[in-house]
Amino acid sequence: MSLDAAAMHPTAGRPLRVLFVNRMACLERGGGETFDLEMSRELRRLGAEVGLVSGGPAWGRVPRPVEGAVVVRSPWLKWFPWDKVKGGWRVREGEFAWWQRRAAPVVARMATGYDVIQVCELPELVWRLRRRGVAKPIVMRMTAPNYYDPRGAAGMASALMASGMSIAAMRAKGLDVHDIPNAVDVVRFAPVAAAEKRSLRQTAGIPEDAFVAVYAARLQGFKNHDMLLRAWARFMQARTASRPAVLLLAGQGPLEAPLKQEAAELGVAGSVRFLGEVAHATLPEVFGTADLGVISSDYESFCFAAIEMMACGLPVLTTDCGWVPKLVQDGAGRVVPVGDAEAFATALGELEADTTGRARLGRTGRQLAVERHTWEASARKLLALYRGLLDAPRA
Repeated sequence: MSLDAAAMHPTAGRPLRVLFVNRMACLERGGGETFDLEMSRELRRLGAEVGLVSGGPAWGRVPRPVEGAVVVRSPWLKWFPWDKVKGGWRVREGEFAWWQRRAAPVVARMATGYDVIQVCELPELVWRLRRRGVAKPIVMRMTAPNYYDPRGAAGMASALMASGMSIAAMRAKGLDVHDIPNAVDVVRFAPVAAAEKRSLRQTAGIPEDAFVAVYAARLQGFKNHDMLLRAWARFMQARTASRPAVLLLAGQGPLEAPLKQEAAELGVAGSVRFLGEVAHATLPEVFGTADLGVISSDYESFCFAAIEMMACGLPVLTTDCGWVPKLVQDGAGRVVPVGDAEAFATALGELEADTTGRARLGRTGRQLAVERHTWEASARKLLALYRGLLDAPRA
């Protein structure tokens, strides 16, 4: 592999060594995990050496093993609906605190072999590493502005980074935050030809002439699958088209059982498919079967699914949920109010009928993804941040 100059240690004349720490990378995949795993891949492509420390359940197999990862085990309350239970966030924070206590000595020992430690929103871990005398640059990525940091560890990190809505929210708190954008692999996530779409639908058991919408999100409260199901039921009741319609829900989570029950009660169980956890590498195939990408969230700090669907040439129908409207505002989709099932259903009907408009939105979305959201551009910004931190002691 040829080494890119940006991926070289600024003073040692060798590849830069970066240790990523992401508790959930081997457990489940959300936006923070997508960023770290995809960024790791891009940094390696540029010539950096990258390691990973992640979490595993207290016992049993690791659900999403990552080759070469060091796994620190601790209790994992996978099916606890922390965002639907009063005070449930405290249980989740306690679970994360337990893991950070166990991970701190492991990361501290490994730190001697790396130039930079990249932490995915684990403030207590940063505090514990500094207490252990770890002086290496620590960059903490913040995935959302409502992070829990009672020890003020954000100020102990060498640098903070974020994307989307989190940047302004954290800067409003007086924190210096670097903008390292989320991105998408526009080679893997790409539009499919008509023949390939037919083949993908045949493999998935979806009628060739069906209107297919897809939502890729964990089954948690703020993703508001409840509203989406109600909107889908209204849409199905109002449509007059003779062809079938299918809603694909890719993702798993603590609300799976009640959502399946709701789909049955609404009379749409036959047209809604719960796909469960879908490997990130398989998502392009799922998107390839669809005509429309949908996002029903109450809030999104960024939303990887949006740019992934755009890269696949799918028009996006989204609620006005934080950053997503900014991603699609230049002609890649439609925006309706948060929580408004009637407006969402109306937009579904209009987009199904307007095939020409859908194609136009999809082409624009693909173009925007290619122009604005590549991993190489984000990786080079991150490498520049690392090099600045490593140069600082000399200065």
